[in-house]
This record gives sequence, structure tokens and C-alpha cells, in this order.
Amino acid sequence: MGRVLRCELEICSMRHLVVLIHGLHGTAGDLAYLAKLLKARHAVDMHVLVPTCNEGKTGSGIDAQAQRVVDSIVNEALLLGPEKSENIAVSLIGHSLGGLISRMVAHKLIQPNFKLRHYVSIATPRLGSQFKSIIPPDAAAVVAGQTGKELFLTPFLETLTAFESRTTYGCAQYDLSVGFETSLIRIDNPYLEPFSTRSITAPFKALMNSMPVAYSFNFTSPTSSQPQLRDVSTPAGEFSIHVQQMLHSLNSLIWTKIAVFPTRPLFGHVDVIVQDERWSIQFGHSVIQDIVKRVLEPH
Repeated sequence: MGRVLRCELEICSMRHLVVLIHGLHGTAGDLAYLAKLLKARHAVDMHVLVPTCNEGKTGSGIDAQAQRVVDSIVNEALLLGPEKSENIAVSLIGHSLGGLISRMVAHKLIQPNFKLRHYVSIATPRLGSQFKSIIPPDAAAVVAGQTGKELFLTPFLETLTAFESRTTYGCAQYDLSVGFETSLIRIDNPYLEPFSTRSITAPFKALMNSMPVAYSFNFTSPTSSQPQLRDVSTPAGEFSIHVQQMLHSLNSLIWTKIAVFPTRPLFGHVDVIVQDERWSIQFGHSVIQDIVKRVLEPH
């Protein structure tokens, strides 16, 4: 079991456990800024857990990673003592692959003393990485091992119904790893700009204009640069039966879907979590603020 970064607040009753789960080839440090802002709120019933047990092991498969996270959660509950480890509300926040791991964690965590509260996924390939992806399944398996294969599977959809709320964030542009459609459970990207000369040059212009020289905090509104991402004009009827079933199942639940408009080309996937506070805080701070607000809303 990996070590765990914990929020050491003596006044915290630790009845609401917020677990942050990193993505493929990631580390707990990727979510350090989110953990920092959560802890800064000093919520008396909230405890932040950032497992490091999957660092260097993200190719081992979603199931194996989820089990390690569950072990960390159970161990943390035991550390609270029997009088405080009962009826713990658990919120899961996952970035990229971490969103899929979170779903598996929830499936394994269904126990009388754990109540699922918030499920938050950030740039997660919810329809599988094959959907509207430039990465073929065989290549994903080579790059990510067993995890790459499992990215094309979607078990335990019913587990999501156990959460009190479900929120998903997706980048409308500049995310080369996870498409807007798969992260927001859609068949198209309404913000996709038709192919043109400007659609090719806009990302380069935006890249030059987005150097980290000031805190702009303009993540939640569209920028003037809407580059071409990929063709999403395929009629819904031509999608595989598997994808159609996934779309139907996932959208049968109530979701809060947040479209994010990153301002820095190429870095959208990591800017949405402020992977490095020194360089990307000005490109993702408002996203983190929004997540913190939703997770700590009173119930």
C-alpha cells in the first residue's frame, strides 16, 4: 500500500472523505493544487486523501489500481478509530484515467459504513478512449499495458447511481488526450470550428498569446480561438451498438456537465487540474475553484 498525503486538521471530524485520483502516468502531485484549495476551506467535516499507491503502476489495469485505492481508503477509515469510521461520506475526484478508476473504486467500496456523495471526473474518456480518438486500441495497449486495453471497456455503470451527485468536466479544445465528446458523454462537439485556414493558424496564434505572464482566470468562457479538433459529423446511427448503449446508459443519469475552454494549446489536459502551480495556475484556477465549490456544497 502506498503512502498517503493527509489533511492534518485536528478540528476536522473526518466524516467527509474526499479522495483525489490521478491519471495515466500521473502522480499524486498532479492534484496537489486541488488538494491545497480543498484544505484551505477548513471544512470541519472534511478530510482530503491523495493516494500515491498507483504511482508508477498506472499500466497495471483499472481493477488493480482501484483495489489499491480502496485499500488506502479502508486503511484511512481504520486510522480514525471505530467511533469515527462509521457512516463516512466519500467523494471521488478523478482526472483522466482517474475518473474511470474512481468508478471502479465506488463499485468495490459499497459497504454499510461508506456513503457515496460526489463523483467528479475531469477530462475522463467516459465512452472509452476509442470513441473519437486518434489512438487505436492496439497502440493504447502498447503504451499503457493492461490499462490501455481496459480503457475500451465500461464496466459498473450502475455504480454511478449510488452517488448523490455526478459532475463531469471536458475540454472543448486543446486536449489531445481525451476528446470533448467522450468526457462529456456526447456524440458531437458543438464548439468545433469547420476546417479553414484560420482553424489551422488559430492554435499557433493562441499559443503565442498564452505565455504565462499574468493570471487571466478566463477558463470558463470560450476564447476567440476555436481550432479544429476532429470530424464529429458522423450520424449517430453509424456509431457502434456498444457506444450507443453506453451513451444511453450514462445519459439516463442526472449529470452536471461543464464545458471547459482552455486558452493554452496542447496543454488543456493538464491545465484543467493545474498540474504545476508555478506554470499553469493562470490557465486552470477557476476550474479548481468550481470543483471545490461543488464538492463542499452543504447537504
